[in-house]
Amino acid sequence: MFVRECWKPRSESEIFELIEQNPWGLLVSNGTATAGGAFSGPLATNLPLILSRPERILTSHIARANAHCAALLRDQSPVLAIFHGPSSYVTGSWYPQRDMPSTVYYTAVHCYGRLEFQDAGNLRESLEELVHRYEDPIPDGWQTSDIAEKDVTRRLPSILGFVMKIERLEGKFKLGQDEPKRDALAVAERLLASDDSRVRALGAMTRRYNEDRP
Repeated sequence: MFVRECWKPRSESEIFELIEQNPWGLLVSNGTATAGGAFSGPLATNLPLILSRPERILTSHIARANAHCAALLRDQSPVLAIFHGPSSYVTGSWYPQRDMPSTVYYTAVHCYGRLEFQDAGNLRESLEELVHRYEDPIPDGWQTSDIAEKDVTRRLPSILGFVMKIERLEGKFKLGQDEPKRDALAVAERLLASDDSRVRALGAMTRRYNEDRP
């Protein structure tokens, strides 16, 4: 990922926070050559990827019926997990002098590492964690105990659980840090006035990453 020095997140904690707030990621791995020698191209699957900060791991599962699953089992090369945080188109009309071209402010994280596959017991535990991650904020949210345990366990053979050990981490918070300070702060105010909560979050980040600049 192309990241100018000024676009780098200020801490690893902020990178992890983006992952935790945006766990719906994209898992990408190398394609494989077919019997005829043709290359299948990269493989990608959208998945919920749950972060454990202390262990620096991402946990998820993939359907065994997915051809990507077979490829992951066959070739255990490093993989890439991509997360997108808040983003917004920024029209050049928002700049005070209207002398800058339109652009996009955005946040993204790339995690590189290798997969380790789970046994049935660990998969069951990680599914429980996944349910809590999504359901706990919902009043009277669903629990696995709402259905018979056999209705949970009978589904386990159809999915492959895994953990990804993060070996390399890249973050990009492109928030106008390479533009004149007055312009970036003017954009921040426009973003903060949005009806969209994610755009407002981007506005808050834009202000924070620019207000203390020279």
